Amino acid sequence: MSNIRIELMDSRDEFRPGRSGGSVNWMQLLSGVLLLAFGCLCVFCPLEVLVGFNVIAAVLVIVAGGINAAAYLRARNTLFEQSGWSLFFAVMLILLGVLLVAFPMLGVAFMGWVLGLGAVLFGVVQLIAARRFYAVGAGIGVLVGASGIVEVVLGVLLCIWPAYLGVFIGLFALVHAIDMIVFSLPIGRDRTNTLW
Repeated sequence: MSNIRIELMDSRDEFRPGRSGGSVNWMQLLSGVLLLAFGCLCVFCPLEVLVGFNVIAAVLVIVAGGINAAAYLRARNTLFEQSGWSLFFAVMLILLGVLLVAFPMLGVAFMGWVLGLGAVLFGVVQLIAARRFYAVGAGIGVLVGASGIVEVVLGVLLCIWPAYLGVFIGLFALVHAIDMIVFSLPIGRDRTNTLW
């Protein structure tokens, strides 16, 4: 039997991004910087961002309607014949896409409400996660909790004023960009090992 060297490591010495030791998590840092740039673009050019989102959504809806219409026309005289409802829904999708192009603020309001509710739910999830971090004495729980509070507030405000969707997307992106950048750097003392 040969002697195999085994090195035991204490889990407290293990590096996780945003904790002590190790090197920078470059992929997460790059993602955070790109998200930060996107957030700044949304805050300083909200109308252009909203128009871009609306055009992308409208094109995707029109393409989906076109694909459904083509599928109906292809299968209408076959064993897999679809009902007339399939064609009706395909035409409705195409009309919805055209409506989004003609009246972009209608699409912006709908997206604002959906994203606002999503931000509120995501913020609540972060607050629950922050409570667990804080319970074990992790200082990072304060940052996660503050981020969750900001997201809940932004989500509620976005539901109230959906026309400011571009600015809210930018602020939401900035909050998460800061989180990602902080978690990518080897800073602070690791007290979160009890969670894993």
